[in-house]
Amino acid sequence: MVSFYQNILGFEIYARLGTATFLKIDDDYEGHPQLLAIFDQDHTFSGPKNMNKNTADTRSGSLHHFAFVMDKDVFNMERERIQRLDIDLQYAEHTPFGWRSLYLFDPDGNSVELVCYEANLLDNESNRKIRG
Repeated sequence: MVSFYQNILGFEIYARLGTATFLKIDDDYEGHPQLLAIFDQDHTFSGPKNMNKNTADTRSGSLHHFAFVMDKDVFNMERERIQRLDIDLQYAEHTPFGWRSLYLFDPDGNSVELVCYEANLLDNESNRKIRG
């Protein structure tokens, strides 16, 4: 997993703590960088003491996918770079939001979305309907 996010998506290692690796997604926001934390499956739960560790177990969730937002120019460069790696990509345009997306799977089968905003894709009527 670490190799995938480091070599395919280009995240840099921010810190390693035991069996946990923290990958930097983006610069600090109010003193805290945007991070992706990857824990070995044998990692002992280390969340808040009052949190139900069974609920926090990665195998019990209903996560569909997560998205990394980027500028259109960066999105296009990343799309071309990942295509050269011969990775299966799926593409979508989400006109109710004006989003252009590409999807790929990480080694654990999680769906990862790279997305950018494109004003010319936005369908204002659809947007009004779904956002109320």
